[in-house]
Amino acid sequence: MKEENYLLNNDYWFNYCLDIDPKIIKKVIKEIFIETSKNRIHLDIYDEFTNKSKPTILFVHGTAVYSRFYAEFLYSLHEQGYRIIGLDLPGHGLSDGRRGHFSIEELVSTISEVNSYIIENYNEDVVLIGSSLGGILTLYTIAFDERFKAGVCVNTALLNEKEYQKEHIKVRGIYKILKPTVPFFSKLLPRLSISVWAYLDAKNLVKNPESIELIDILLQDKILAQKYTLKSLATQMKAALNRPVETIETPIMLLNGSHDIIFSVDYMQRIYERLKNSKNKRIEIIPNSSHMVLLENRTESIQKIVNWLSNLE
Repeated sequence: MKEENYLLNNDYWFNYCLDIDPKIIKKVIKEIFIETSKNRIHLDIYDEFTNKSKPTILFVHGTAVYSRFYAEFLYSLHEQGYRIIGLDLPGHGLSDGRRGHFSIEELVSTISEVNSYIIENYNEDVVLIGSSLGGILTLYTIAFDERFKAGVCVNTALLNEKEYQKEHIKVRGIYKILKPTVPFFSKLLPRLSISVWAYLDAKNLVKNPESIELIDILLQDKILAQKYTLKSLATQMKAALNRPVETIETPIMLLNGSHDIIFSVDYMQRIYERLKNSKNKRIEIIPNSSHMVLLENRTESIQKIVNWLSNLE
């Protein structure tokens, strides 16, 4: 942890920057809010080093967190010449919406509306990148909105399929008891909240000691969406793609850590094989890396992504 203590001010996200001075990153970020059909959405725009010949990248964060949790990754990717737009999903970060209360369909619709904003104001070539829940949303949004030039799923899943339920959902603690009842009770008590740490073991999401320290800091973040409602949990157990994964033609890259405890390499490989019509599809497994591959293996992840995108341009 750095000498300066940012725990008590508005720049709490500075604590997530382990290699790059967060003050440098902050100077690059342009912060705006846009109105979608349902919510006021917070966007971070990295535009200082943009090469206008390259596509704009829209980034979607993972469970509970928000765009600036990935600030080092996004800044480093921006240095490669891509305009980066990081959004806070509804009910997360600085965006409006009830905290941790959503359906997959609502999130997909919001991402698609942000895509419309980008196309109208910046660039018609938009690449969607997401991590964890954001990786799932990337696949789901591309199945819904064919305007995206390409998608990079850092982990993904087909939520309504039995294989996902069997391979992916490794529940623990009280949630192990509650899980079978979630679909039923989500209809009666959709806004009842459960801690996301009831089913996610935060410290097992990373590998190296420095990242474990980062998790300790994360758990104190006051704008973290630490609880998800039963509606939100149920949608992650049953939401279906807008169309069969086999029919998606948009170029898709799957990226996964070799030691990811949530999304297994075998499961990612099976999804990759089903992307039969995705042009220029690719799968990349980063060795000796965890679920938080974008944070722990930032440079290698960016290299893989940039190399693939360069071949699409």
